[in-house]
Amino acid sequence: MGDILPVKKLCQSNTPSLPVFIPNELIAEILSFLNVETILQLKCVCKSWKTLVSDPIFVKNHLKKSSQKPHLALICKGCNVATFPLPSLLKNPSITVSSDSFHPYCCWNVVGSCNGLLCVVYISKLITQDFVNQDYWFRFMNPSMRTTSKLLGWFRDNILLDHTKPCPRSGYFKFMFGYDDVKETYKVVAFRVKGHLGKEASLKSEVKVYSLGDNCWRNIHGFHLSGTINWLAICKYFRCNYLHKNITHVDQFVIVILDLSTETFKKLLLPQGFDEVPLIEPVLSVLMGCLCFSYDFRKTEFVLWQMKEYGVHENIYLFCILVFKASSCFSMKNL
Repeated sequence: MGDILPVKKLCQSNTPSLPVFIPNELIAEILSFLNVETILQLKCVCKSWKTLVSDPIFVKNHLKKSSQKPHLALICKGCNVATFPLPSLLKNPSITVSSDSFHPYCCWNVVGSCNGLLCVVYISKLITQDFVNQDYWFRFMNPSMRTTSKLLGWFRDNILLDHTKPCPRSGYFKFMFGYDDVKETYKVVAFRVKGHLGKEASLKSEVKVYSLGDNCWRNIHGFHLSGTINWLAICKYFRCNYLHKNITHVDQFVIVILDLSTETFKKLLLPQGFDEVPLIEPVLSVLMGCLCFSYDFRKTEFVLWQMKEYGVHENIYLFCILVFKASSCFSMKNL
């Protein structure tokens, strides 16, 4: 037998290959898994990609996937904001983060966070003999894009000082921030307690809602069933000494829930696993898709309660207790 000759390779065709066609739907699905920083860089690839990532449908899809990978923002007094993924904190409780000052103005307070945005409020105060005049403005900040909005939602509050009463007649406004899925807009909620604080307490609440784009505030009233945005309120009047930062019983607090679509209320009791909480700044927040109630107990323990099933009081349980060795000037927000 003769030698076996090697098989000749097929010659490559000189015909140019056809361009590969990838549907826009597939491109959008792939890009929706990327982080915001990468998507911003990809906007420069071509005009169609820039249009794609700005489309409201793409933004909703990206937000839905991003919510499965939550980030936390640490806000220091001043303008410093540091963001980092929540899973890394759970795996390594002593993680080190570096803050980033991206906003040129100070003197703002964080109202809340939603869909990666921070809502901050600016307060200007003028005190006279008979009045306290306070002006309020808002901005929206995007730490990932390092952008801020223009000033929004200005309003003025005039508080009458009654020198014959032991306490002011009206409290100052507090604020919450959220997204209305039905009307597809962001809303800011302002609320306070009005009336006299004394032996014969006469108190009532005042609630305003600001919708982005409307540029006006509307008063809302009444308690009904439903709820999406939450804050703490005092349901039983009690005398307090702010200088001594008294501890108060948990049954004096209630969670107020506001449905941003219908602008109606619901009340929910706090968990019954403890008898007392500090009066100074307990916090309601969202952690990994669950409503949480947390507070710094006697400056030695940070206590966190988590509601696994929204609105079901029986499913609230103690999530963790962290012992602090030193106080911190940071507050924590879920992005």
